[in-house]
Amino acid sequence: MKWRNYIIRRKRIKLNGKNYFISVYTYYNNRIRLKYETDKESHDITLDLKDTYLDNPNKVFLDPFIMSNGLYKQLKKTRIIREVCGSTNYNYVEVPIAILNFGILRQYDSKGLEKHIEKVHDNG
Repeated sequence: MKWRNYIIRRKRIKLNGKNYFISVYTYYNNRIRLKYETDKESHDITLDLKDTYLDNPNKVFLDPFIMSNGLYKQLKKTRIIREVCGSTNYNYVEVPIAILNFGILRQYDSKGLEKHIEKVHDNG
């Protein structure tokens, strides 16, 4: 029952007429992983480019698809993404690099963000 109450209290974003949760996970190399999901579908917001360096733990590689499907505008409007601070070319595709706002992200998935921070701290 506690899990159900937690799900109900989390903020959601609206995209193309559907409500999505923003969920925080951790990649194997301790970078943050964001997904937007419902009970029936799940899509990545971030990419894990293992061989590319990021100098700040708040920076992520965004999936280029979100720039065209309207999700980027929603993430910017809700202030989950603070700004796009550059891009990198990976396999002939321009991949945006963004800075996340962890304070705002906590309102969307506080437990996931806490687990991520603990995992990074323990492995760090």
